[in-house]
Amino acid sequence: MQKTLYGLIELQEVDNRLDELMEERGDLPLIVDDLKEKLDEKSADLQKYKEELKELKIKEKELGLQIEESKAKLEKYEEQLYQVKTNKEYDAITNETESAKEQLNRGEEELSASLEEMESINQKTTTIESELENIKEELEQNTLELQTKMAATSEEENLLRQEREIIVQKMDADIIKTYEMVRKARNGQGIAKVNGNVCGGCFSYIPPQKIVEVKKMKKIYTCEFCGRILVIDESK
Repeated sequence: MQKTLYGLIELQEVDNRLDELMEERGDLPLIVDDLKEKLDEKSADLQKYKEELKELKIKEKELGLQIEESKAKLEKYEEQLYQVKTNKEYDAITNETESAKEQLNRGEEELSASLEEMESINQKTTTIESELENIKEELEQNTLELQTKMAATSEEENLLRQEREIIVQKMDADIIKTYEMVRKARNGQGIAKVNGNVCGGCFSYIPPQKIVEVKKMKKIYTCEFCGRILVIDESK
């Protein structure tokens, strides 16, 4: 059990240094991830608007043809009005003329609305393209800064992770699981050194008899209050 406890102490030291390396990077990893997500979202919005513009241009072309067709009909009916010989023919052509005018008005209204929508989407597209440029620039800067910091510590980090793997492989899986659970719940600290008669993690009182048992290093004991694995501070 002594080897296990010494192994936990060593593991905690390795994890502490790894945490320090992660802290040196600050919020950069989160910032980079957030910017990547924003970039994807804005790119998707831009693509959506481009598809809408494509459909509106097709609609604009179709409406243009309909309007020209309605105008041609009106011209034809107006010419025919001068050639009618009966009231019945006059009424029929008048009805056709009114119908063509209604179609023309509807077409022009739809075209006007379509053009307004296209203008609105074009403005949105311009805005998004500008936002994308800003996001890309910010992402590039933060990524470069993160890569620089990672490059400066990558060798040490790799060695520490290798060392950690060696330590973990030599230990019982259940003990490691307990250590990891406590470490996650207690701000990265899975073990606590006994300082006098208190837990070095939460400063709670530890009964004398328990301290004696912890010193024997024959069994794993945890703090009753914070749950950290208790070890003896042999530097004192």
